[in-house]
Amino acid sequence: MSLFTDVMTVYNHFYDEAAELDRWQFTVIRGVQWSHNKVKTSISGGVMSEKRVESVTVDFQRKYGNAEYLDPIAFQALENKSGYWTLNSKDGQDVLVLGEADREIGKDYRISDLRKDFQYCGTVTEVSDNRNRGFLKNIKAVVE
Repeated sequence: MSLFTDVMTVYNHFYDEAAELDRWQFTVIRGVQWSHNKVKTSISGGVMSEKRVESVTVDFQRKYGNAEYLDPIAFQALENKSGYWTLNSKDGQDVLVLGEADREIGKDYRISDLRKDFQYCGTVTEVSDNRNRGFLKNIKAVVE
């Protein structure tokens, strides 16, 4: 059984100050492992709840021809973001899609349309950066 054979599309959110608009740049990433229906358990006010989430692990042992990954702060600081991607869980606006998506997000096509068009699509809510490990350098993201 081979791992990291899935493909995802990352929609990175950023604010375009010149145009005064929210924008999303999409990047296709190869070498991921997408797992369906993981259970996330949380407790609030003594009540336990479970939610189904998607789990995505990105392999950094090999390049797979992907664009360069940057941490969210470095990505946001770039004037020209082309050729780069990130996984930002803090602003709640980065979106992952299982498979290759090529739709531009804008006034005619929104994130809500993307969610309708792709069964496995969600917002990045957690990121664990494990690229500093000696073996199996990866980043794991939780998508809701």
